[in-house]
Amino acid sequence: MTLTLSSLLAALAGLAAVGGLVVAVAGGVGWAPSTTVRRRSRLERKIRGFFVKDTRTPTSWWARGQVRLAGAVVAGLGVWLFTGWLVGGLLTVAVVTGLPWLLNTSGSGKSQIEKLEAIEEWVRRMSDIHTVGVSLEATIQRSLETVPKAIREDVRLLVSRQQAGWVPEHAYRAFADDLNDAMVDEVAALLILHVTDRGSGLSKALRELAGALQHEVLSRREVEADRQKPRTNDRWVTIFCLGIFGVTAFSGTYVEPYNTVTGQLVLVFVAIAFVLVKVWMRRMAIIEPAPRFLSPADRSGGQKTEETP
Repeated sequence: MTLTLSSLLAALAGLAAVGGLVVAVAGGVGWAPSTTVRRRSRLERKIRGFFVKDTRTPTSWWARGQVRLAGAVVAGLGVWLFTGWLVGGLLTVAVVTGLPWLLNTSGSGKSQIEKLEAIEEWVRRMSDIHTVGVSLEATIQRSLETVPKAIREDVRLLVSRQQAGWVPEHAYRAFADDLNDAMVDEVAALLILHVTDRGSGLSKALRELAGALQHEVLSRREVEADRQKPRTNDRWVTIFCLGIFGVTAFSGTYVEPYNTVTGQLVLVFVAIAFVLVKVWMRRMAIIEPAPRFLSPADRSGGQKTEETP
């Protein structure tokens, strides 16, 4: 068998296609890290250390932008040289580059739940810290030592605003605006009420509010678990479609109609339709959050103004 340039290019394009399928399957199976902590074997740790630059983070080598872009260019050139489709090569670059968007359908619901759970833990800790004779501002400052990581910067910003002389009500409203959640509005409203009425029942009110937050977190987790099922199906359908595209692109006479200008335009139309369907499915999965009852804070008017002599 004589090694020719055509056969070499065909081999490289085949390797690129197989590599793209492997990446797609890897993204579908292991995109989101499991919340269950388990002990990894020595071999698994070595393999993970090879593919993951920083083992403390779940970002793998193929999920990083620079490596993914380089792989997209190589795969696109392979498809273009083997099939002669310039549009096919460009679409391959777009697909490989957009794999995180195509396969990661979780949205921001999970992160919002984690923040709300952190708020619940923070409120419960403040109820333990706050005692008679200790101001609310001092309680919030002391809570910085044990505040959960998900809202640490938000609470730190709240403390900074208090120390900068912001009006307490405006500082709490700005805190609610930063987290942008109806349940956080309830926390801010309780803190605002305590500013106007320095009663002795703040600790009890914080504990009761923490219980309500815990119930809300459980409810949202149940809803998120139900939404995860169609998202998983959507991810596997995407992988199947990409696999079919990769296989049929190298099937020879079956895809000859795409060699024409009209065929290339049809290919572009199919790709655009596929993206639009993905966008449509994502919008269907979006649940409108509960409306907030606190109006946005006036950031410019929240700061303390110095009195003129």
